[in-house]
Amino acid sequence: MPEKLTKYLSVLMLTIAATFASFQASADDGKVYTLKYHHSYPPTLAYYKTTGQGFIELVERWSNGRIKFQVFDAGALASVPEMLSAVDKGIIDVSHSWGGFYSGTVPEADVEVGLPLAWQEPWEAYDAYYNRGLGEVVSEAYESKFNVKHFPAIMGLKYGISTRQDINSLDDLKGLKIRAIGLFGKIATNLGASAVSIPGAEIFSSLQLGTIDGLVYGVEAVVAQKLQGELKTTIFEPNLNSGVGHWLINRTTWESLPEDLQQVINDAVRYGNSAHALDYAASEAVSTGAMEKAGVKLLALSPEDRKTLQGAVLPLWDEIAAKSDLAAKAVEIVKQQQRDYGQMQ
Repeated sequence: MPEKLTKYLSVLMLTIAATFASFQASADDGKVYTLKYHHSYPPTLAYYKTTGQGFIELVERWSNGRIKFQVFDAGALASVPEMLSAVDKGIIDVSHSWGGFYSGTVPEADVEVGLPLAWQEPWEAYDAYYNRGLGEVVSEAYESKFNVKHFPAIMGLKYGISTRQDINSLDDLKGLKIRAIGLFGKIATNLGASAVSIPGAEIFSSLQLGTIDGLVYGVEAVVAQKLQGELKTTIFEPNLNSGVGHWLINRTTWESLPEDLQQVINDAVRYGNSAHALDYAASEAVSTGAMEKAGVKLLALSPEDRKTLQGAVLPLWDEIAAKSDLAAKAVEIVKQQQRDYGQMQ
């Protein structure tokens, strides 16, 4: 889908949703619902500012103030790995997080966040979630195990491998220590690097000290954390993952909301988030410019290296599919999407 058409459709949907949400929230029951909202990432990042805060602002506005959020930053009420359990127990009403933190409990989360190399742009994630049934599968995975209501949070990542060294091919990654989490750690290993797991707060010092030689990270996050001065190269094309996070709402809290306010949240997720995903992609573009100005080489892989990367990635899709029936169903949805796009046989 052409970029201009994607943007037009998203803006159109946002306008329609705003009209409906305003109308739906007009039936005031006289009660204000204050919900505890918990972030998982720091305020400097677009996932917090654009996706998370954007959702808060839309819901409060479209509900005519009948929903208000008490906002807590990462770690305030629960650690990030504990957030799923905290929503389940009602300690948190709404969590804004990333499924990769919970894939040990919800294996389908590895598909939820975006299978590596599957979605280059946010509209592809939207297509999978809303047109092809992936949203229902992922929601069932969470909601069948926990007292939660699941909603996708589509992003617009430019996710690449960045290094302290000047590199020209995947072969140059061999032997390097790469900070990479979850599936992306396996990819780094499959490419001959060593995967290292360190907290985000330690990345800058680890690059400076040479504890790590590089990392798998979003371009916007690199610039937000001022890491570009420590880097020489970013493998920029293909995009490893456009990215999808989630909102989880405690099921009891969700069922306490009147139907019109539930619809406001549904609209803010489906239509408002579509516009925010484009804003997110725009912030990645600005950050790309900042990296170039800092002298970071943006590397597009050769056709041969792209095949090598696919060989390191695609077997992981089948590993995920083997974890559960729902995971297999979710992976097949993405595979069929890629076949329809002409990207897979």
